[in-house]
Formats: sequence, C-alpha cells, structure tokens
Amino acid sequence: MRIEYIAGRDNIGALRPNWESVFDSDPEATFFQSFDWLFGSDGGPGCFGFVLAARAPDDDSDFVAFLPLQPNTRYGSAGFYNLLTLVGTNATDYNGFICRPEYEEDAIPALAAELRRMNWAHLRLLNFAASERRADLFLRDFPDTDFETKPYEEFSLDGIDNNICPYAVLADDWDEFLQERLSSNMRQKIRRFLRQVEGSDAYRITHSDSETFERDLDLLMKLWTDMWGERKGKQLRTIQNSYRRLLRHAHETQTLFMPMLWHEDRPVCVLAILVDHRAKIYHFYLSGRDGSFEGPPSGLVMHAYAIRHAISNGFRKYDFLRGNEQYKYSFATEERYIRSLVLSTKSNENLGGRLDPRCLRSVQRRSTEFYRTGELADAQRGFSQILHVAPNHEGTAYWHGIASARLGDHDIAVRQFGMLARRNPDSVKIWYRLGRSLVAKRDWTAAAHAFSGLLRRNRNLPKIFYLLGQLLLMIDRSDKAVAAFREALRQRPDYADARTALEGALTSRGKPDADQFVRDVLGRAGTNIENAGVMERRLAKTTDAPSLASFGRD
Repeated sequence: MRIEYIAGRDNIGALRPNWESVFDSDPEATFFQSFDWLFGSDGGPGCFGFVLAARAPDDDSDFVAFLPLQPNTRYGSAGFYNLLTLVGTNATDYNGFICRPEYEEDAIPALAAELRRMNWAHLRLLNFAASERRADLFLRDFPDTDFETKPYEEFSLDGIDNNICPYAVLADDWDEFLQERLSSNMRQKIRRFLRQVEGSDAYRITHSDSETFERDLDLLMKLWTDMWGERKGKQLRTIQNSYRRLLRHAHETQTLFMPMLWHEDRPVCVLAILVDHRAKIYHFYLSGRDGSFEGPPSGLVMHAYAIRHAISNGFRKYDFLRGNEQYKYSFATEERYIRSLVLSTKSNENLGGRLDPRCLRSVQRRSTEFYRTGELADAQRGFSQILHVAPNHEGTAYWHGIASARLGDHDIAVRQFGMLARRNPDSVKIWYRLGRSLVAKRDWTAAAHAFSGLLRRNRNLPKIFYLLGQLLLMIDRSDKAVAAFREALRQRPDYADARTALEGALTSRGKPDADQFVRDVLGRAGTNIENAGVMERRLAKTTDAPSLASFGRD
C-alpha cells in the first residue's frame, strides 16, 4: 500500500468522488465520516485537518482508505510536542477511518505504519467507532514496548458513560413503533402528550428553514445556555461558538433537521438532528429546553414528534449518540459501544525526537510571544526545537541567539550570531550582537575582530570605536586603541568616556577594569547602531530561507 498526505481545501475537495465511493462501500462508515459532514463547507470539522489516504501500488488506482486527522501543538515541561487527534474529536460522536472492506487487511495497518513515521508524542483516538477487528488491525502497529495505551477518561458530573450510545430501531409506521418498541405506560404517555400539543391552538411545531434558521439557531443556543451554561464554566463561549459553526455547516450541507415547539409566541424546546440520508438515520445532536415551562414534558414530546417524522420519511434508526442518560431509554432499545484511547510514546516526546515540520510556524509564533513576555527559557527552548528541524531558518537563529544572550548562555549566542554574520556579512546588528556576546565570554581578541567587522560596514558609530579601543587595550594594543578613541572623539567631540580613555591610553595607565567593561558593553545604556531595529524586524520576518517552505499550519 502507498500512503499519501493530503492537506489544503482544494486538494481535499478533489477527493470527494473517491471518498464517497469508499464511504458507500464501507459497512462501518457512519454519517460522521461522510464527506459532507467533514469537509462539505468551510465550517466542517475537517476544515483544519489533513488526510492520510491509502491506495494500492498501481499508480492509476483509486484510494481505498482514508484517515482524517487534526494536528495540534502543545507546550510542556520538555518543550513543544505534537498531538494528533481524529478529525472532529470535539464535535463528532463516531470517529475513525473509512476503508473498502476487501482492502482492510492491508490498508489499515499501512495507515498505522505511516503514523509511526510521523512526529508526534500523543495520538488521541476519541470516540473511536471502529469494530474490534479493525481496531486490532490498526492498534497492533503500536506495541507496548514502544507505546503506552490508556483509556481516555471523560469526566462527567452525572456519572454518564459517553462510550454508550443508545438508539431506537424504527418500524415501518408510527403505530407499529409504539406498539412493538415502547412499554404500555410510555406508549400511553406519548399519545396523550402529543394529543395535548397537537390538539390545541396554543401550541405549534415549526421546522427551521433558510428564512428562519439564524433566528432558530439563536433561540436554540439561548435555551441550551440557560440549561447548561453555568456548568460549562470558562469553556462556555468556545462551546457555543463550536455549536453555532457546526450547525450552520449542517444547515449549509442540507443535513440538519431542526423542529421547534412553541407555546403561543414562546419557544419551549428545540432539537438539532443531523440527518444521514444514505443510511436513513436521524442523529439527535443537541437540544435546548425552557426549564420553567409547566406544560407537557417538552423534551419527550419533541423526541416523539421527531421519531414519528423520521418514520414517515422512511428512516430506519433514531440515534441518541453518546451518553447513556436515562431519558433516552424512553425510546431507545439498543446500544452501540465506542471507546476512547490515547496512544503515547514511552518518553512522552515526539517520535523521531523532533517537531513535525508542519507546526513550525506556530512554534515560532508562540516562542516569540514567550520572549516578549519575558519567559526567556521557554522561548530559547522553542527556537532551539525549530532549528533542530530547520537549521537554515535565519529569523529563528537570530531570536535564538538573542534569547540565549539574555539568559547568559553566550556560547549558544556566539554560535548563532557567528553563523548569521557569515551569511549576512553586511548586517551591522548581527556583528554588534556577536561582539557583545564575545565580550561576555571575555574573548577580547574575537570581540575586537567582531567590532572591527561591524565598523567596516558602518564607520559612523562612535560608541563602537570607544568599545573597540577598550578591547584593544585588553590585548595590549594601546597604539591602535589610541586611534580608536581619537576616531570616537572626532565623530563626537563631547564624548567624555572616550576622552578619559584616550588620556589613560596616552599616559599608559593600564588596562580597563574587565568586570566594569563587560557591564558597560552588556548594559542598556545604549549603542547607536544605525538601522538596528529595522535589521531586527527584517530578520524576524525572514521568508526566503530554504526550510521555511516546510513551515505548516497548526
């Protein structure tokens, strides 16, 4: 099997005919692996992911399996690392791959083997809906000797098991469903409540359409927030935005059924149901309910209404999705089981000991932010990790040197600025940074060469002539030191420090105090380096280094 990495909206969009052919052939495929749900609009769960696609060695063959994944970059005690999740993890109740059944023995292990060649520390298989046979084919390439496999424990205040997915198998007609699938007591309740709602002019049930969708979505989110907002805490806004995006996506792809119960002008209950037209399944996704309403139980009424609607349109299943909440069993008689696993490297560090090249832009951005907020060790570590993958990226090397110098790690700073000076010999800023770090290392001769190199690029720098003079005194070159001090005074006649140093050099007063000299060079009392800020910004935004083409999106 050959595995290809496919990313970008246009490239993934071109997969649609092949994807739908594999999807239609796969008996385990669910609505949540459909192309429409994952990629059908810009708001789909797969919009920031990529796809691993498997095909036979024949160049002309179609793909036979697809695994959609979402890359993430995190920061921990050992630095940045990569986390892979199944696309749609936080929005999709049944995650996984799709595969033509006749190829699964070869294609599924090939996808797993490709994952082992990638750079990541953790692979989250949340809401993993593959059968035991397929799961074993996939997981056997992650042996206990190299990986740790743990169940992903999802916290629930109510003791709900989200690995259990109740569903109702529907009958050919509504009365048959009530008679054969429900208890006598529940059957009587549903008939009574439906008569109470549908037999009164005070109640009405509407279906969201293109004209009412945004209004209905706002009402749904208000009712849902009133029910659950307090329990979601700081995550509330993120969850709300996610639901809005995904429901707009479902509406745009014509896979959303959203009925709403009204009492006069008061919205009482809304259901958001994802519609699998292929498999004839209604997936109950989200609801909002007015908890203060004192009429018939609105949730029960609306689920009964939706099931009756599904039956009348030829649907075969009403799936309540994840969670074994008791109310679902008013209708559900069957259960599906899924599982959530996390595969981690034994070291909790990336496979291959390096970052995924596609995350480097994100790591660079976040490391620069660490630097700006004074978290220098974190910044230095991030820049170092980038250079391990992309050693030719000059902008990162520059920031790595600056962060290292500020941390007092001048060996690294000298190495980085020395390399940059060779590549950018006309850069005043780099020569100055190199000279400062060499002074900090008390390598007077090398520092003198660095400042001389700087002055060859720009001679109108009296402060640098002064510092060079001090360095020359350190290495017993008082004649040249005198010339440097005189040039500093010629450029700036009122330069008191240069005049004092010149007088000392002429009267052979000895070398300057080394500790004070280091403090002077490393202090913030300023060196007027022409275009220094411009040079720093230019290097930070370097875009033509060979490695930058591989910088990906997080």
